[in-house]
Amino acid sequence: MAPRNTTLFCLVFCLGQKIQAQEGNFPIPTISATPGFMVPCNESVKISCWGTPESYLYQLEILRNSTYEVVEKKLGFQKAAEFVINHMDTNTAGRYRCRYMKQFNWSEHSEALELVVTDTLNHDYTMENLIRMGVAGLVLVVLSAILAENWHGHRTPHKEDQDVPEPSWSKPKSQAERTFGLTPRATRY
Repeated sequence: MAPRNTTLFCLVFCLGQKIQAQEGNFPIPTISATPGFMVPCNESVKISCWGTPESYLYQLEILRNSTYEVVEKKLGFQKAAEFVINHMDTNTAGRYRCRYMKQFNWSEHSEALELVVTDTLNHDYTMENLIRMGVAGLVLVVLSAILAENWHGHRTPHKEDQDVPEPSWSKPKSQAERTFGLTPRATRY
């Protein structure tokens, strides 16, 4: 390539980059959370928004009622801005995004970062469940013993010397007993 063509090519390339930057085509910022996106209730979280070194204003937004609201702005030339949420709860949990300003133009928004509040009472119910299962097992053993005793009592023959009355449902009934539901009386002579 001739030196004139090379110079012209560099000039067009540099001007193209400058025009593109002025139109607002900046690198998309990245967003992250420390210690992570799952935050225990009432704990703090640090949200970092990464832009370019020439960025002088960063803005953090949260999604509320299907629109994003500004949470906080950070002013100063820096490559990244840090936003701290001191007490995470259900009101501060949600979808966050950020953007930065450079050369009087805003960048595109970052990808959304979903912050989730977790329960701090991560309670282990193993011991309580074992106690419940033990009590339920004890109830089953007692019921089984009662049923076995009842079944065994009906299966054993009665001794001859005992005067055990015959159940009324096993005797044949007379016509009068069926009609009036009367039971016969024993008469003595």
